[in-house]
Amino acid sequence: KQKTLKTFTVDVSSPVENGVFDPASYAKYLIDHIKVEGAVGNLGSAVQVEENGSLVTVVSSTKFSGKYLKYLTKKYLKKNQLRDWIRFVSVNTNEYKLAFYQVTPEDEADEE
Repeated sequence: KQKTLKTFTVDVSSPVENGVFDPASYAKYLIDHIKVEGAVGNLGSAVQVEENGSLVTVVSSTKFSGKYLKYLTKKYLKKNQLRDWIRFVSVNTNEYKLAFYQVTPEDEADEE
């Protein structure tokens, strides 16, 4: 029985352009924290994480989901105190991006 490969891509170009996000440290965080068969650091050939400029790609031959990728990404953002400004958005099936929250200008009259 041939194993199927699942490919997940995360586009991190928006925060990288603003200089608040490091894709290399994000890829390293994923490598260090992804669990395979209940154990961290057990990636082997089952899961590969590649960082290519502003794209981070996760290729998995095991049970791996987009929800798990979202969970790990949110933990990474919280650890680096970026969670209040950046969110994880699904673009297509197995394609995601990091986007800034839309900030609406508040009324200046509230300040007094």
